[in-house]
Amino acid sequence: GSVRNIENGPCLTVQQKIEIWAGPLADQSQAVLLLNRNSTNSEVITVKWTDLGWPTNQWALVRDLWAQRDIGTFYGSYTSPNIESHAVQMLKITLNH
Repeated sequence: GSVRNIENGPCLTVQQKIEIWAGPLADQSQAVLLLNRNSTNSEVITVKWTDLGWPTNQWALVRDLWAQRDIGTFYGSYTSPNIESHAVQMLKITLNH
């Protein structure tokens, strides 16, 4: 249910037809949607922890919600693999405490 908050939240990034949407989940993690609106090219998309209101110098676990698997632990930011034209990557990012 919490993910629907993304629709009401601010769009964090719009550049070169790339959008990053984020919204807080109940467990203090954030749902993050990486959207490639480019009609021709695949793109890599980077989300910085500061975009999510978190300190840069933190490790966080990144989980792919649709693949239902953890991608890994990242420091300061996460950069996606190539996201195809008009495709998305749906993530759950949780700070390591």
